[in-house]
Amino acid sequence: MALRPCHGAARLWPALRGAALRARGPRRHKQDALPRRGPPAPALSLAEMRRYLRAHDIPFQEGYSCLRAPSPFAGERGPAAGARSLFIDKTTGSFLCTATLAEGSWQDLQAHVELRQPGPPADAEELERDAEREAERDAEDARRIWERAQPLGELLDEEETREAKAAFGMSALAAASLQRFGVRYLRAAKCLVFPWLSPRDGSVRGVKLVGPPPRRGEAGAALPAEQTVPRGAAYRNLFGLPLVGRRDTELVLTGRELDAVALQQATGVPCVALPRGPHSLPPPLLPYLEQFRRITLWLGDDLRAWEAAKLFARKLNAKRCALVRPGEQLPRPLEALAMGLDLRRVLRGALPAAHKSIVSFRQLREEVFGELANAEQVAGVKWARFPELNKLLKGHRRGELTIFTGPTGSGKTTFISEYALDLCMQGVCTLWGSFEISNVRLAKVMLTQFAAQRLEEQLEQYDEWADRFEDLPLFFMTFHGQQNVKTVLDTMQHAVYVHDITHVVIDNLQFMMGHEQLSGDRLAAQDCVLGAFRKFATDNNCHITLVIHPRKEDDEKELQTASIFGSAKASQEADNVLILQDRKLTTGPGKRSLQVSKNRFDGDVGIFPLEFSKASLTFSSGKTKVKLKKMREEKAPLSKKAPPGGAGASKKP
Repeated sequence: MALRPCHGAARLWPALRGAALRARGPRRHKQDALPRRGPPAPALSLAEMRRYLRAHDIPFQEGYSCLRAPSPFAGERGPAAGARSLFIDKTTGSFLCTATLAEGSWQDLQAHVELRQPGPPADAEELERDAEREAERDAEDARRIWERAQPLGELLDEEETREAKAAFGMSALAAASLQRFGVRYLRAAKCLVFPWLSPRDGSVRGVKLVGPPPRRGEAGAALPAEQTVPRGAAYRNLFGLPLVGRRDTELVLTGRELDAVALQQATGVPCVALPRGPHSLPPPLLPYLEQFRRITLWLGDDLRAWEAAKLFARKLNAKRCALVRPGEQLPRPLEALAMGLDLRRVLRGALPAAHKSIVSFRQLREEVFGELANAEQVAGVKWARFPELNKLLKGHRRGELTIFTGPTGSGKTTFISEYALDLCMQGVCTLWGSFEISNVRLAKVMLTQFAAQRLEEQLEQYDEWADRFEDLPLFFMTFHGQQNVKTVLDTMQHAVYVHDITHVVIDNLQFMMGHEQLSGDRLAAQDCVLGAFRKFATDNNCHITLVIHPRKEDDEKELQTASIFGSAKASQEADNVLILQDRKLTTGPGKRSLQVSKNRFDGDVGIFPLEFSKASLTFSSGKTKVKLKKMREEKAPLSKKAPPGGAGASKKP
């Protein structure tokens, strides 16, 4: 039985993908290939990196986001190759040698410099060889696809070229510009092929296949379907980088490949495109951007692209960054070129990324107008599986804190995994911190929800569903049991920087309170943890969903906002409060419903029923029409004293 495609990318080039998998042979699953659990790497400061390099007589230069030094990995290529070709990330300490493409962690660099590790352990060598073989297979697949694709305007006849350009909305692009960037067309899949060329020898390391965007009025996503070889995080292509000269000091960073072609054609300024659009700026790409004194970010035409541009400017050093603000009169670069806009003038009018702590209304004026004019986008990412939740919360927004609670055994983890999976499938980069159940068990639940079927009974379909699930921007923390909140926050900070995480799920708060010693006051410890998460969400413009157990109450009563353990501080700090209600029935399974008891965005609160499907482990499979009951927002009892055995108001008003 054929699998139902879960998104548009699954419909691209299925014949080519199947041929590549058959050429590789069956995937081997190693039972002993589980990651080893070890202590987390100690936090590293920039001062410590500088001291270490000076202590070992390694000269370095201070860059915008990296330290630049001679590379110890390029010795066999001659001193010229290693001169200033080692880039060390000033935030994480990870390094990249642009001469040899060697990369690793700060600990790997220390081991190499000090010669304490003449060679990697046997298991590390085997893993490295496996990675190299996998990379070579990916490169071979990419070259095979690249050879089948045809240059636009050369091997295609004039009529077919015109139709292809019209389908992708690139009629304004000259054939010479497309050829200069190496854009090709694959007839078999009717998609464009963008190359990833090695900075060392110009060979093809990977490709991205992009299908035509849906026409106006058609149902579906606003973005075209995409597929990359290699898949996922291994695809790190700054499209257009080979065309950048060594003496260029200005660059434009775009979210799509055709936008880079359009901008460079219209302005002559070097332009590159990010590998995964405005969703991510992987730190290993930062060394290639060090030479530029000015970087203009024009990532798209919506508020998500604008938020991503502000986040990436912090990575790149805001002092050298300028941002093009999207608006109704200013679409993405390709459309702006087709409309005849002066793109040079647009770049000259880009706003500097100002100091994050000082702002005036003059700087906010256009942004306020943008929020008024784009109310739907401001409301956030909509849930596809929970339309009734959209009617209440309006969407999932960055920078907010959501508190989620429910009775023991009601299915909190199962629901919140589907809640987060829904957003992750729409490109929301998600980090899961599960302290109660193992990551393997959690991933099994999410994969079942993703496939909407029990894969135990159809193991022959596992690889196909797992491949699709692997492409999601989803990451897991490796903690289990009680953890120190500072360790968790450091891990979250690292994930936000490295993986551009915009949604963190913590299940649950009580597992971070055992290590806090604040005069033995458990409520004070919880208040401290809640304040830390609230500050993290605000400072990093990242949404945090925090699961908190309720106080022990009568099972026959419905939960209230006051039922949350430490409710006063929790309800004050939270932007949203969600309660999974589970009404027990003596005649059969209980009836579950989801209650929104607080909504700081616009105040709408209410409750709607949920129907659980045991086969797919989902709460969104109900076939009957859901009735939404709106309610008045609950006010937390701030002045009342906490009842015995639970948490009421905090000591501060």
